[in-house]
Amino acid sequence: MTTYDNDIASLFDPQLEDPVPVIPPGALPPSWAAGRQSPAPQPGPRAWSEVELPPQPIAEAPEVDARASDPTALEEETRTLERQRKTSQRRGKSPADRDNAAAKKRADRARKSVRLQLTGTSGHITRTTRTSTAWFVQKQGPWNFRTTGKQRRFIRDEAMVLTNLQQAGVQRLHRRLVRTPFPVEQWARDHDQWAAPIDDVPGALSWAEYLRGQQHAMLWSNATIKGRYWGIELPQRSVLGIGLDYLAHTLGYVASWPLLGALSSLITGWADDAFAREEAALAEHLAELERIMAGRGVNAAPAAPAAIDYLLRRSATIGLPLAAGGAGAGGGDWGEGDVAALEDLTDLSLTPGDGYTTVSGVVEGRRYTGAVIILTVGRMAPLPIPERMLPWQVIGDPSGEALEWSDRIELHDKAKTIRTMRSLTGRIEHQFDHYTVEHDQSPPKELAEQHARVQDVISDVGEDHSGLSARTSGWYRVAVVGATPNEARKKVAGLREMYKPHIALEQEHGQFQLLREFIPGQPLANIANKRHMDVEAVAAGMATAGDRIGDRRGVVLGETSSIAPRPVIWDLFAAHEIKHKSGLTPIVAVPGSGKTFLAGMIVYQAVRAGAYGVVLDPSGPLKELANLPEFRDIARVYALTGRGSRPGALNPYRVIIDPRRDDPEYDTGHADFARASDPFAAAQAKYDADMRAAAAERVEVAVSVLKMMLTERHLHLDHTESVLHLAANRVGGDRDHNLGEVLAAIQEIGEIDPDQAVRTCASGVYQQLELMSRLSEARVLFPEAGTVGGGVDDFDTDIRLTILTMPGLQLPPSGVPSSQWTPQQRMTAPLMHMAAWLANRLVYEKPRHVRKVLFLDENKYLESTGAGRTLNLRIARDSRKFKVRALVCSQLPDDFLGLDGTDDKTALTYEVFVGDVGGDPHAIDGALKLLKLPSGQGFEQFLAELGSGGEDTLDEDTDTSYQDQARRWIVRMADDVELVRSSWVHFVHLSHVFAALDSSTAKNVLGGAA
Repeated sequence: MTTYDNDIASLFDPQLEDPVPVIPPGALPPSWAAGRQSPAPQPGPRAWSEVELPPQPIAEAPEVDARASDPTALEEETRTLERQRKTSQRRGKSPADRDNAAAKKRADRARKSVRLQLTGTSGHITRTTRTSTAWFVQKQGPWNFRTTGKQRRFIRDEAMVLTNLQQAGVQRLHRRLVRTPFPVEQWARDHDQWAAPIDDVPGALSWAEYLRGQQHAMLWSNATIKGRYWGIELPQRSVLGIGLDYLAHTLGYVASWPLLGALSSLITGWADDAFAREEAALAEHLAELERIMAGRGVNAAPAAPAAIDYLLRRSATIGLPLAAGGAGAGGGDWGEGDVAALEDLTDLSLTPGDGYTTVSGVVEGRRYTGAVIILTVGRMAPLPIPERMLPWQVIGDPSGEALEWSDRIELHDKAKTIRTMRSLTGRIEHQFDHYTVEHDQSPPKELAEQHARVQDVISDVGEDHSGLSARTSGWYRVAVVGATPNEARKKVAGLREMYKPHIALEQEHGQFQLLREFIPGQPLANIANKRHMDVEAVAAGMATAGDRIGDRRGVVLGETSSIAPRPVIWDLFAAHEIKHKSGLTPIVAVPGSGKTFLAGMIVYQAVRAGAYGVVLDPSGPLKELANLPEFRDIARVYALTGRGSRPGALNPYRVIIDPRRDDPEYDTGHADFARASDPFAAAQAKYDADMRAAAAERVEVAVSVLKMMLTERHLHLDHTESVLHLAANRVGGDRDHNLGEVLAAIQEIGEIDPDQAVRTCASGVYQQLELMSRLSEARVLFPEAGTVGGGVDDFDTDIRLTILTMPGLQLPPSGVPSSQWTPQQRMTAPLMHMAAWLANRLVYEKPRHVRKVLFLDENKYLESTGAGRTLNLRIARDSRKFKVRALVCSQLPDDFLGLDGTDDKTALTYEVFVGDVGGDPHAIDGALKLLKLPSGQGFEQFLAELGSGGEDTLDEDTDTSYQDQARRWIVRMADDVELVRSSWVHFVHLSHVFAALDSSTAKNVLGGAA
């Protein structure tokens, strides 16, 4: 089978013979990746009946021994030969060989003793010969960047679920945390459906190759999604019901007899009634369990057949890579034959004394072998969760390993807990008397501490009415998998270091039985390391807590970096199309933090997916995107400054366009005119009003541009503002004017105005502006005499990617007063201002229904004037109506918050990116406001450490900044906030894009940076 570039469906065919090696998804350790190139396994030996024997020559019949006809003699000779054979075998074996053989027999007996107790499934219920368990699925939940109070509420909500289960009569739970591979195939399908991809270009990266490369890159990160199964043991049948069933079954053989038949019929009726009552009680109990599990804190639903299928298969194959499909087909209930097939999914072997179990099996047609070590949670110190620690069952997740947990929990009611505590109190008091009375010695202080602790427990349980003091006992085990035993041991050592000093992880004997304990229905392997905790301490494990941000159909941003890494995917237009929110997206970071590179990757992926892109990049690194082969003939670069610029290209009177009369907004059938007596007149009135507003806006923008060109001395003259507005109003707001006419009006005011002070001010302002208009940088603002400027109306509206650059622009140095700026540096603000208005126009002149991406750099120049703030506000408010994703970059959060707090756009932002803000406390406070995070909760430390992953120093011996050059961002999308690593190390198919984005970030992207 072959794949054509436009055959998207073939990308998801598992039987596809792809020339690109497909990486098994899920938790595939890198050391196993090399094993994919190993030769296919050779076929095993055939059965004796299948072996073709060579032809044997016909021999003459030997002479028959007379003893052969004597059965007694023949039997005696056979026994003699057998004794001789066994004696020779024993003599040939050394003592070590005999010890190894005996150990192998013991291991085989131990394995045979661990048989699956599961007999089948019915819906979401698994059955053994003695118990039935109802399974519910809890999805992965949020944790990061929540306040301490909210995290504590998460814990208490889950604790209340445990309490409610105990009050409903539940005594035992089996919780299984399982992993499913990140659904990259589903992402590719959804992304292809979400996008309207541009046409493929011969010789360039095709859409099919692009999707395939994105999937491979995401698979290499071994990303998984967590889910926890809650197995609730159901009540067993009553002894009376079981006895009646037995009697009814036994008397069924004599049902046709006269007297015994009547008794059989009576007993059968009783048995049926008892079963019906028990069935009704069980249905009511299951309904109550569903209500409890659906409550806040767990929000779990009964497991679907596919989920049960995956739970059983995954539990039986721990130690092997996750299957690509995640959940299995889930064709229905499991019978005894189906359960027996679980034994054949893996080959388990155990070497006594090695402390691990070897697992071998076939995943998607390839055989893998792994080593599994089961660790059990041992002694635990007081856990400061959530104030200073992650939940104790996710402490190991940052290692990147796909850890799986098995929890066996027993719930105790209040009366049993008090009885147990009082019994323990008696034993402690007897020990105390043993020291003091019998031996006249001082008892150790630990006895007094234990006694006080027991009394505290009795007091808590006896006086508590919230239910949070309910007690549990349980066993908590985690599976660690390695490609080899040494790799597994190394991972165990790392995991133990992560849990120290608060929690001890014990590696117990009987690893085979401990591994089998993960399978539903299996009994406890041992009773060692039994942990006694209240429900709140159990809930503080929060095993399903993970990173939650983004969606699963948009463009790729990197991977999460808070708990467990997984791809971060962002639908750029979900805010517009689904949530009806603004498309303004601030990107805040100091220079060199990767703002331009991140925006470039977003724009590239968006344009590939069919969006229109407009980029204002003064420094120009993004202009190389137009030279990419896939953007051939659909991208243009326009230089707004320098030798290649067009005179009058940024003339404010031409940049700001008039509304179009044929726009749907002015159609008589629009909903706004439905109640008007004359819809045509109402539409025309709205159009005329918008025309007047556009003219007024041109006047205001012209005044703002001229003010930016003035020095501080002229700007603060008493009549400067009135002179500029008077001159602009005399010229008018029609599109056929230019700034040169405004200068002429100012000159006229300086000559004929009756007020001497006004004439003096106007003359000074005119001289300053006339001098500035002669600069080469000003030619794009001041067209030649008698013209309005050329080139502005010549932009091709069919171009997919328009990039505006400003070569030669001299940015003013930060920290230097504007009074010390050169004339060329003073021209930066008006040029950037009008370039932003032009970029805005190129976006908004496109049809409303098409998707558009706008990138604006150096937002601080827009915020310096009222007209610029108006433009930013328009971007924030109108981006939803026009389906615009506006990526606006700035170095400080104040550019979006407003210097005086009166221009705060926080309420209009739905997505925010905050990078390294330099550690400045004021900038950190502003970033917290922009991210809608409270202060004083420890989030300041995250923002202060958003620089390089290592420690940057000039000392070559201790410099670690090179270890992780990926840029890190705190990203807010709706209510989700996560730490995101902009890592592209596995996206080798986009190496030409990284080369085009010529920046320090791009240069290191394939070497471990992003």
